[in-house]
Amino acid sequence: MVNYRVTVILKLLERNWLPGEVPPLEKIQGAGMVRPEDVRRLGDFLKERLERVASMIELLQERGFCCRGTRKAVILEGSDLEAYQVKDLLEEHGFAPCEYEIKLEYTRRWGIM
Repeated sequence: MVNYRVTVILKLLERNWLPGEVPPLEKIQGAGMVRPEDVRRLGDFLKERLERVASMIELLQERGFCCRGTRKAVILEGSDLEAYQVKDLLEEHGFAPCEYEIKLEYTRRWGIM
């Protein structure tokens, strides 16, 4: 018999950036000159990001996932859905794969596979 646990990692202050994208926080950290529009852009990004994280948490908690927080992320764990079902669910609700990470762990009765 094989059991599985799906872990979804939602980073709070960032997401997986596409090639060529510059994260808004990098424009401020270590910059010689910080422009007001850079700070506003970061604020807009964080507001949108945190709202999307909250929406993903609600969606997965409705499906039986447990949630806990770390310093930089929210971790959701569940075993009612497989990883591909979680991915399909999130995509159906408009979330892109760059917004989350999914990890799948299988365990056998006699140990980790």
